[in-house]
Amino acid sequence: MSTHSHTLASHGEILANLPGILGFYPNNSLILAFFVDDEGVDTVRLGPVARFDLDEAVEKLAESRERFAAWVHHLELDAVIAYMISDDIAQPIFDETAMYLASGAVHLPPLLGVVQVPEIVTGAAWWSVYQHPLIDEPRHGVVGEVAASAALQQMLEHTGELPEPSKDDIEARLNSTDHGIDAAEHADIIEDALAYIPPMFSDVLQREYEQAAAGITQPSTRAVRSALKCFTTPRLRDTLLAALLDDPQAGLAFIEKVMRAVPTSWPGMRAQLTATVAVLAHATGQPGLAGVAAQRATEIGPDENFPSLVAKLTDIGQGERMVELVREGAEKTRTILFAAE
Repeated sequence: MSTHSHTLASHGEILANLPGILGFYPNNSLILAFFVDDEGVDTVRLGPVARFDLDEAVEKLAESRERFAAWVHHLELDAVIAYMISDDIAQPIFDETAMYLASGAVHLPPLLGVVQVPEIVTGAAWWSVYQHPLIDEPRHGVVGEVAASAALQQMLEHTGELPEPSKDDIEARLNSTDHGIDAAEHADIIEDALAYIPPMFSDVLQREYEQAAAGITQPSTRAVRSALKCFTTPRLRDTLLAALLDDPQAGLAFIEKVMRAVPTSWPGMRAQLTATVAVLAHATGQPGLAGVAAQRATEIGPDENFPSLVAKLTDIGQGERMVELVREGAEKTRTILFAAE
């Protein structure tokens, strides 16, 4: 679930903004774009955006009917438009999904339209397969200028990066184990972290934290070793989270390096680090990466508490609130650690 606030005038503009909002170019997707009435004017403003795999969308929406109803009520959302994106325009799933959305079976705010488009590229043709009877808007058009979209410009400003070509590219990034560390040293780092028992003395804990936090500006193998030790215990993990959130852009780059150093045979640790990527992605204005990372973390470690919390808050569009909660808890833990002299 991604949250952005833009006033957009047409389907073409909304579609052009989706890559910047999501952080990747969606394909085989159902996008639900929710809207809020602008106070005092006769317009609606784009609010949260939710993405589903197109072939699973009806099933997922049916499973989440009550949660969606509570979420829509909590955020006071006033309308929704559905965008179905796939280059296989003959799929029966298009008709099935459109009919389900228009039937009222899912607890959504008033449905303004269901729009189909083969891909999100500038100039691609879109057309409405359903339009609310009270809406008098064109039923076909083209995708606007993606490179000039407000969301993409905002993403560039915040992260210096362009959207990934697809969700698959984000998943490949999260699944990577390309750490670039010498094989013998890497084996020793993993063995050291697996055997780590947190010492009782606070000054030793502080030193481990400081060596890990140094990796935010200088991501050395020494820092990776210490970061992995920190993530074996909540006390040090949360203290390190505070440092990562002090500089979330550099923190994200470092924690991805740490994540890539963890072998797939250690799923609990990969889940913790992937969830941390989700938190830092939210903090740096990359909701697409955050959403995919949160989902991936729960797939890797379904029984891990921290990834589960991150995924739940991400799913209900509370990414910014989650960052605040994690920051508050992490700051308290860091204060306690350094007060224990």
